[in-house]
Formats: sequence, C-alpha cells, structure tokens
Amino acid sequence: MTRELEISIGPACISSGYCRNHAPDVFVLKPPRRTVVRSNPNADSPEVQLALESCPVEAISATDVATGETVFP
Repeated sequence: MTRELEISIGPACISSGYCRNHAPDVFVLKPPRRTVVRSNPNADSPEVQLALESCPVEAISATDVATGETVFP
C-alpha cells in the first residue's frame, strides 16, 4: 500500500521553481507568481522527495495523510 502525502507550502516560499521542475504534476505556478499544490502525491515518488529536498528556503512540509505523521522536514 502506498502512502499519500498532504503537502503544505509555507509563507517563506519564494516560487523559485525547483519543486515545480522536479514534480510538475504536484506543484504549479498560479498568478501572481505563487506556487501551489495541484495534487497530493504518493510518498514513494522519488520526484516528490527531490522536490521537497530542493526548496532553497525550506518552505515545503509533508504529512502522511493516514497517520498524521510529519514526514518532511
């Protein structure tokens, strides 16, 4: 069984685009230059893990939907 993550983007986000480049199915740019979560991803996705780790201002957090456990950071 795969784990689903709930992704949150905090106010520190500078819309650098790293997350969108690594996981474009999950992150999208909305006007006026604000990154938002398009869909809650599978926790086992290497693209999502790379997107979480690539944020230069550490504005992204992830929680396991089933358990409520914080899985990133």
